[in-house]
Amino acid sequence: MPSNSRSGFPLVLSLVEVMLLLVFAALMIYATDTVEGRGQDTQRIVDEPHNPDIAPPSRLDAVMEKNNDLEKQLNEMTRLMNELQLMVGAKGPTKEGFQEAIDNLKRGYALCEKNGNTLIEASVQNGEESLQVIGEIPSDLRVNLVKGDQTSDLEEIVSFLQDVYQYEKDQNCRFNYRLKYATDNDYRKAREGFEKYFYPEKMIRTG
Repeated sequence: MPSNSRSGFPLVLSLVEVMLLLVFAALMIYATDTVEGRGQDTQRIVDEPHNPDIAPPSRLDAVMEKNNDLEKQLNEMTRLMNELQLMVGAKGPTKEGFQEAIDNLKRGYALCEKNGNTLIEASVQNGEESLQVIGEIPSDLRVNLVKGDQTSDLEEIVSFLQDVYQYEKDQNCRFNYRLKYATDNDYRKAREGFEKYFYPEKMIRTG
């Protein structure tokens, strides 16, 4: 499968992942500072005897100023996280949402099925191709094979792949596939053929 379209992803992804780590770290620091700061200042006011030289309002002003600074930092981090969410196409501002978006960027395509995206197991053994459907066929995907079917008929394979490809184009997604191969030539042949339609999940050499 051509890989030029994804050649620029590693650098972009590394920058995005670093930015996400900074955002999460800043949010954790904010939460920690806020809790510790409020707890310490409250405890200090309760425990310390009244000192006429230090007016309580002064301490309260200092606490408020610190909280205001932390809130400004939080607002800035929230703004940055929202921008990152739009940048990577995350569905929600959560760790899981960002991870899914980053995984999609690495793949170059979204998943067609969140629960079980691996649709087929392809096998090329000394030039002989076969295909077995190992995943659930979506109800709106009209194909000539169902889960459990296996075929080495090239016409059936081609028809199946074309229908899957059209579905992926319509849904803007891509299924995964597994590959079993015997030789280096089998490996190259399979990847050149099947990765026009599928994203590789696992490669198993049998020879």
